[in-house]
Amino acid sequence: MIDVSRSPPPYHYDTMNSTINGLILFKESLDLCRDISEVAMTKVHEAILQCADLQEALKEQPWAINTINDAGESPLYLAIRRNQFRSMEVLISAGADVNQQSYDGWTPLMVAVNLENVESVKLLLKSKSKVDLCNDDGVTALHWASSKANPQVISLLLAAGASVKHRDAFGDTLLHWLTQSENNSHQGIEAAIEMLLMAGSDLEALDNQGNTPFLQSITSNKLEVTRGLVNAGCSVDISNSRSRNLLHLAAKNASLGLLEFLSVLNLSGFGPYQEGSDGDTPFDDLVRTSQATTGLELIAVRRPVLAEQDAFVELYQGVRDQALQNDIQNPERVLGALQEQDIAVAREHLVLLVEKEKLWERGSLVSWYRAVDKRMQHAEWELATEDVEDHLLELQKELETPVWEIPSKYGYLWEFEDGESVSEEAYENLDDSDQQVVGEDDAQAAWEIELVTSLGVKANIQTKDQVSRCQMLWIQA
Repeated sequence: MIDVSRSPPPYHYDTMNSTINGLILFKESLDLCRDISEVAMTKVHEAILQCADLQEALKEQPWAINTINDAGESPLYLAIRRNQFRSMEVLISAGADVNQQSYDGWTPLMVAVNLENVESVKLLLKSKSKVDLCNDDGVTALHWASSKANPQVISLLLAAGASVKHRDAFGDTLLHWLTQSENNSHQGIEAAIEMLLMAGSDLEALDNQGNTPFLQSITSNKLEVTRGLVNAGCSVDISNSRSRNLLHLAAKNASLGLLEFLSVLNLSGFGPYQEGSDGDTPFDDLVRTSQATTGLELIAVRRPVLAEQDAFVELYQGVRDQALQNDIQNPERVLGALQEQDIAVAREHLVLLVEKEKLWERGSLVSWYRAVDKRMQHAEWELATEDVEDHLLELQKELETPVWEIPSKYGYLWEFEDGESVSEEAYENLDDSDQQVVGEDDAQAAWEIELVTSLGVKANIQTKDQVSRCQMLWIQA
């Protein structure tokens, strides 16, 4: 049995805390890996499980109407989970508590919403279910509705007065939760986003990691959600609290479709060499992720196949080339002013360069531009001109060099057996046979097996069925 109460909150892949918390949740979930026959049941629970006479069971054990079994389920909770609408009606008519919370804070309404059972949601709301109760993680029914991107359920909860301002324990808003949706319907996603925004949700809200819903949608690799948020007018030129922008997150998480969508966005003004708090640029992240060899290295990321590496290279090179072209324009203006010995105009353009490099946190270039400014202030025109000319040559050479020919912190993206990087000509002919690539499913399976095996030994998991169920619990946790 997979406990629906273990469904995941929005992922926080850019912090190892998510991995640690996940491991803790996995261990806590091991005690749930038991056969249903091992769980003690009242006759009321059994009647629901066996589709027997529920009213007769209530007559025999009226005290059991709100009893929680060893799995943390009340009879009403169980009836909802098994989609027994008539049993729900009988229980509610007999006085079942529609707001009773399970051991981890789940309400019947949360279960119905999580299962997207519209009729059950309507019945519970009609029966005075409280829409803003939270579970132990600070999650409300509307969070779960958002995670399903189900416009009908969202509409029902909003009409019942559900708050759009509530955040969960991780600081996630409803739009952050929407980034976990498996709903691939463009219309459904757009409708859900529009409803939440009309009700007062903040498109640019930051979670505890400094991620907006847009950044979280890239981390979660949700193309339609990303598209919907962009269409709603979200900012794309932003970074989270670890100084990671969309390029960092796409390098580690985006599949081909999402990369192709990002490539058509206007990313002018992006700093391609922006370093995250770990000192890695987006291209460093791509190379490191592409070179990952073990399952545990891929817990927080997905190893890209060659087509995805190629797509990211195209995206990244487009951003880099645009940035370099802008970098070249301003020094050219400085050079023109130097040749005319117009210090005011030259310094005006230098100020723009300094401010841009400050924003991109490239301290060495800030210092270099300031040194050129000092030369101009001392009327060292020839030396200042030589400096700027040399710098322009370096920028032009960089612009002419494909990004895959430039080594990252972790080496080259593509290498032949002799250790040489892939040339531009070889790149054109590169295919999947030239390197070993672990597919998404293979990488996912590798880390799951490695993780479950290592923890399973400690937890004395012995059967294949138990391992399989614990894998599922881990994925949800």
